[in-house]
Amino acid sequence: MMNDRLQEMGAAIIRQSSSQTNKYAGDGTTTSALIAANIFELGQSYVSAGHNPIYLTRGLKEARNKILEYLEEIKTTEIDDQLLYNVAKVSCNYDENLTNIVFKAIKEIGINGIVTIEPGGTESIIQIQQGVQILRGFMHEKFADKGTTKCILHYPFILTSKEPILQIKQILPILELIKNTSSPLFIIASDISEEVMSQLLYNHTKDILKVCAITIPGMGQSFSNDLIDDFSILCNSQSVDNIQTVKQLSQLGRAVKIEVTNTETMIIGTQPNEQEVENRKYLITNQQESAKNYNIQTLKERLARFDGRTAIIYIGGKSEIEMHENRDKLVDSLNATKSTLKNGVLPGGGTALLHASKLLDYLSIDVQYQLGVQLLQQTLRQPIKQLCRNAGINDGQIIKALLEENDYNIGFDQRRSCIGNMIDLGVIDSFAVVKHSLLDGISLGSMLLSTEAAVVLDKTYTPTALDKYKKEAF
Repeated sequence: MMNDRLQEMGAAIIRQSSSQTNKYAGDGTTTSALIAANIFELGQSYVSAGHNPIYLTRGLKEARNKILEYLEEIKTTEIDDQLLYNVAKVSCNYDENLTNIVFKAIKEIGINGIVTIEPGGTESIIQIQQGVQILRGFMHEKFADKGTTKCILHYPFILTSKEPILQIKQILPILELIKNTSSPLFIIASDISEEVMSQLLYNHTKDILKVCAITIPGMGQSFSNDLIDDFSILCNSQSVDNIQTVKQLSQLGRAVKIEVTNTETMIIGTQPNEQEVENRKYLITNQQESAKNYNIQTLKERLARFDGRTAIIYIGGKSEIEMHENRDKLVDSLNATKSTLKNGVLPGGGTALLHASKLLDYLSIDVQYQLGVQLLQQTLRQPIKQLCRNAGINDGQIIKALLEENDYNIGFDQRRSCIGNMIDLGVIDSFAVVKHSLLDGISLGSMLLSTEAAVVLDKTYTPTALDKYKKEAF
């Protein structure tokens, strides 16, 4: 927290822009902040010299569109294992152990797999388990554990019911069975009434029985039932049409852990029957052959769920500070590798933006907007300048040499202090990271340039006490 309220406001705006980049790309927060800061700082000097900020921002946006087209053209979408490993390595800050963990996680569970991160010992390790992700969350925020936005159930029993649960008496015998075990209960049902939900919530908040529930509504009862049957097989739970037939705990599923938020559920460490899984996959595959177009994607998603596994990463460190630092690097790397598989990669270390800046020499635009184009051109060269400065290297000579190169993959590797092909050298950026850093940085910089005033709360002001005011007549 800064002492100056105006400075604090500026810092908060930069943080918000970086958070936006992280939300959509999973990394690139520093680049986003650097772009925004440079646009504002350099742009402000233009405004002070009498130039119109509206023309500047218009020029910025015209140039931005050209740059995005270029980046789309030069990105690499054929991702082999070595390329993926290098992306993980760069985002992990070249930590070999964390890089191997991220690479194993992505290779084992795939791009849509579930990854959870938990505190560990002095060393970071990874475990691969069966996992299920459901894009449905709890029905009331009070199911969340105190002080959090999640409900976490350890070693719960799982009830999967195609029968709507409309009265509490339907599940009362099951609640009594569970209560005697001191284990939590997780319910997946086609529908749950408000009355039942209130009773479950009362038991949960009063610590009588830790319980959480989600519903699986669908496009018709048949679709909902199909999904519940899928989840029952994955959780090794009996899918019931009549809840009263559940007499024993063996009819319920089990998991190592379940995490539920208001939007999704992650079931970790289930032990499904392999033969039932194969039979179900065979059934869904056959359904695809006769399905209509709008159903094919749904069937593909259902089929993919049966291949779903989860990676549990126990993050280590010799101190709490190191553990937090390792966690941040791990999250950045996981996001970057997933983004790479989805969107492709670009040469890293500021190389793609530097070569893109050369295009703006040839951009045809009204003269009144030209200064905005020049502003973006100089800003695009800022990331590689900053990397050179961080390494104590003269950036002028490096940038001059690179601007003369025709190969857009040629950049400067500051770790090796050499110019070369960045893809071959393993210095790579996710396309989505570069794209969103650019978009968010320009958006924020443009907004700041066109802002004429800021309103801040003056914490030094003390209002006059009510009894000190003079009486006035109107």
